Amino acid sequence: MTLITGLDIGTTKVCCFATQRQPDGTLQVVGYGVAPCRGVKQGQVVDMEQTVAAIQHAVHEAQTMGDVAIIGVVVGVTGEHIESIQRRAEITITRPDHEVTQEDLDRLRFQLQQIHLPPDRELLHTLIRQYIIDGQSGILNPLGMSASHLLAEGTLITGGMTFLQNLRRCVERAGLEVQAMALEPYASGLATLTPEEREIGVALIDIGGGTTDVAIFHEGGLAFSSAVPVGGNQVTRDVYIMFRLADPQEAERLKHEFGSALAERVPETERVSYREMGTHEERRVPRRLFTEVIEERMREILEFAREELERSGLYDRLAAGVVLTGGGSCLPCTAELGRQVFGSLPVRIGAPQLLGAALPNALQRPAYATAVGLAIYGAQILLDTHETIAPAHLWKQFVQTVKRWFRRNR
Repeated sequence: MTLITGLDIGTTKVCCFATQRQPDGTLQVVGYGVAPCRGVKQGQVVDMEQTVAAIQHAVHEAQTMGDVAIIGVVVGVTGEHIESIQRRAEITITRPDHEVTQEDLDRLRFQLQQIHLPPDRELLHTLIRQYIIDGQSGILNPLGMSASHLLAEGTLITGGMTFLQNLRRCVERAGLEVQAMALEPYASGLATLTPEEREIGVALIDIGGGTTDVAIFHEGGLAFSSAVPVGGNQVTRDVYIMFRLADPQEAERLKHEFGSALAERVPETERVSYREMGTHEERRVPRRLFTEVIEERMREILEFAREELERSGLYDRLAAGVVLTGGGSCLPCTAELGRQVFGSLPVRIGAPQLLGAALPNALQRPAYATAVGLAIYGAQILLDTHETIAPAHLWKQFVQTVKRWFRRNR
């Protein structure tokens, strides 16, 4: 059995989720660990020592729970530095039998990746949504089929090299190997979306602590991705500043105990007590006033996300609507607020699921969707080394395949 571990390094926490792949391909939960983190802001490492310590803490918890030694991890990546590029590539198959081989697919992927990247950008993913054989679209796996012309439509995901390198260094300094890096909203989608939703068109909005990731899945694959530099931490900060609370931790506690994304759903008679900054005297304010501050920021976050969806040009293709996930989606009435912002689109909250295994109760929350999705992504890599996602550790193998093809066809 193979150990597969997802590592979600976020603005508020690091989550380590370890699984084992069974002989039948299913995943079994081994252990998990969570540690607070203050070393990352909006996907960027700002304090390496704090980040390394948080990684070590979370990994140690997961190892202790599962009585295993974690050596390598699949690391999540997010932030405004992430960019998506839509691409098409085509090759001609001239062999007499016209059978599509793995070398043809590798050659087509190579063509798809032929873009000029600035020296400060790094290719993170090559996501192929569909193949088209002699004009016939919707082909998911053309291997073994007959074709004269083979075309691929896909999305290239790139990231800022400095951001990615600093993240790798944190993981390596924690004593771990980076087996692969995965776009966080893509991973969250693997854990929270159904195949049917990804096929007919769905938007995933992952409200994290420092950023809100926006992704669109269509025709089974990722079609668009971006990030909004506002998240749940800003909601907490608004409460902290507006009511002059004694400390930020008090603001976080009050948000979870009394917060709501819609103030109109809170009874007018209820009140909230808190300690004031400086004097530490107890103050009482109407709970509705408290939630009005929360609603204003939550509405802004979702409106920013809608702007990104509209910018993608795919807003009218979201037949399955919008799925909200991440820790920021856990506030009561968040889905209802989403229905107001997104109009006629259906909106639901997405909690992680692990096919073939039950998640511990503590992980059955939107805040852990990314960590669970990273483990699922890692399992996909192991199950199929020629999948539509090109992990970094398979690059050398791919280059060798391309070299063999060129030698054979010179």
